[in-house]
Amino acid sequence: MMDSLTSIQKKYIIFFCLGIFAFYLSGYVLRGFHPPQNIYLMLLIFLILFGIGVVASREISSVFVVNAFVISFVALLLISAGFFAWSAHSHMYSKTIDAELLDYTPEDFVVVTEEELKEYPALKETIETQSYVKASPGEWERTIEFLEEKGSCDIKVEDEYYGVSFATA
Repeated sequence: MMDSLTSIQKKYIIFFCLGIFAFYLSGYVLRGFHPPQNIYLMLLIFLILFGIGVVASREISSVFVVNAFVISFVALLLISAGFFAWSAHSHMYSKTIDAELLDYTPEDFVVVTEEELKEYPALKETIETQSYVKASPGEWERTIEFLEEKGSCDIKVEDEYYGVSFATA
């Protein structure tokens, strides 16, 4: 009796792993597909793997099949929700500022002083390094508001003109 119980528990663990594997396999197979097709195809891949798992487990009782389905589907949902939450978090914190040195005098520009640049370190860094600079969401928004209040994203710092741009992932 105890051996059959641990055997079923091991099979449930396998179905939990099957749900996780279905997510990763779907991500690999479905590159380039867009919603809602990729969701339907992920469920199709999951059902195919689940069917193979039921056949391979040789357990045909309806209670086992339902429990195995719930366990593997919950694993698929949990890892999907975790992935999408991580993606949303990464997107939220993927903000950059760039200042391109202009070789002409723009029609509309504003003067930004060294004192003002001290209050906006990411803007100062992008001007000094001439490359994209990662900024926290708060600083990114503050810098946008600062330039909007000034009236332009084309700025003059000392004797140079820069076109400032903002990007997210």
